Amino acid sequence: MSKLPLEQRLFAATDPRRGERGQALVVMTIALAGLLAMAALIIDAGYAMAQHRATQNATDAAAMAGASVIVEELAGVARSDSNVLAAVQDALAVNDTTLDVALYVDQNNNVVGTVGQGGGIPHSAYGVQATGYREFSTFLAGMIGMSEMDTTTSATALAGAPQGVCPATEGCAVLPVTFSVPVRTCDGTNRPLRIGNEWPLVDLETAQADSSGQHMSTIPLCTNGPGGVGWLDMQRVGCSGNNLAQWITTPCNVSFDIPIWLQTASGNMNNVESALNSHRGKVLLVPMFDSTCRDVPSSGQPADCTNPGQGNNIWYHIPQFAAFLLHEAYVQGNDGPSCNSAPGKPLGGGNGATSCLKGWFVRFITVGPVGPPRDCQVVNGHRTCTTTGADLAVQLIR
Repeated sequence: MSKLPLEQRLFAATDPRRGERGQALVVMTIALAGLLAMAALIIDAGYAMAQHRATQNATDAAAMAGASVIVEELAGVARSDSNVLAAVQDALAVNDTTLDVALYVDQNNNVVGTVGQGGGIPHSAYGVQATGYREFSTFLAGMIGMSEMDTTTSATALAGAPQGVCPATEGCAVLPVTFSVPVRTCDGTNRPLRIGNEWPLVDLETAQADSSGQHMSTIPLCTNGPGGVGWLDMQRVGCSGNNLAQWITTPCNVSFDIPIWLQTASGNMNNVESALNSHRGKVLLVPMFDSTCRDVPSSGQPADCTNPGQGNNIWYHIPQFAAFLLHEAYVQGNDGPSCNSAPGKPLGGGNGATSCLKGWFVRFITVGPVGPPRDCQVVNGHRTCTTTGADLAVQLIR
C-alpha cells in the first residue's frame, strides 16, 4: 500500500500530464505507420519499376526471337509455328517472364494469327507481337495488404529487308568498301558470286564455331575488273577528314536510308590491311552496289544514268548491305597464294586475285527499319524470298 498521503495520491491519479503522455504515444504510433507506408511506397514502387523494365526487356527479346524464326523461313529454311512458339517461350524463360499471348502480325502490324496453334507459319505473317507478365513479392507493402505485385508488357518485331542503317555508335559499323551484286571471279571466267549461293549464308553462331572454315567465303578484290570494288568516301555519311584507314579502324557512319548513292574515295588499299584486320572476329556491314555513274542522276534512279563511267570518284548505287564476320584481310597487293588457297571458297585463281577478304556472310539482326522482302513465293508450304544478296533483318518496333 502506498505510503503517500491521501491528498497526494488523489493528485497523482488526476494529473493531466499522464493523459498527454498517452496521447503522444498514439500519435507516434500513427506517424510511424505512415512513415512505414511511405517507405513501402518508395521501395516497392522503385522495385516495381525495375521489374517492369526487366519484363519489357524480356518481351522485346521474345518478339525478336519469334521474328528471327520468320527471317529463317524467308531465307529458305523450313520453319513452323512450333519453332516460333519455342523461340518466344525460351526468350521469356531466360528472363524469368511468363508468356501471356503471342500473335502473328503482317507488315502493317495487323494481327493475322496466334502463335502456338500448330501447323505452318501464316504466309501473311512478317512479325511477332509478344505479351508477357511477371509476378514478384514486395518488401514492405505487405503491411498494407500488398504482398505480391505483377507487371505486363508487350513488344512487336518485324522481319524484312533492311531499308536503312543505324549509326556506328549503335553497332552498325559500315566498312568503307563496296562490292558488286554480284561479284565476279578473277580467274578469267567472269563467273558471278552471290551471297547464299557460291558464298554460304549462315547464322552468327555457326560462323563463330566454324574453326575449319567449312562455311568461310573468299571475296576477291580483282585487279582486272574495274568497278568490281570501290573504296567509299564516308564523309558523305558523317565521317570527318579523308583518312581511309581511320574510317576503317574507327567506323564513324551516321544512320542513313538505303538505297543511297555514295562516291568513291581516294586512297591506297594496300595501306589499310592492318586497319581491316583490327576488326578480326567482328561483324561489319558491307555495302553492295548494283550500278555506277559518273554523276548522280537527278531522279536518283540508276536506270537514268547517262554515263556509267569507271575509275576514280565515280558514284555507286547502294541498294543493300551484307553482314560480314571478318576472319582475315589480305590487301597488300601480293597475296595471291593466300587468296587462292583454303580456307575460304570459292578460290580466286588467276593473276587478278592478288587481294581478298576472308570471312563469313551472316544473317544480320538489326533494330533499323525494314521493309517488304523481295520476290517471295511459297514452295512446299514454306515461303522463300529472293533478296539478291541482301541479308534479311529484324526490326523491334514495340
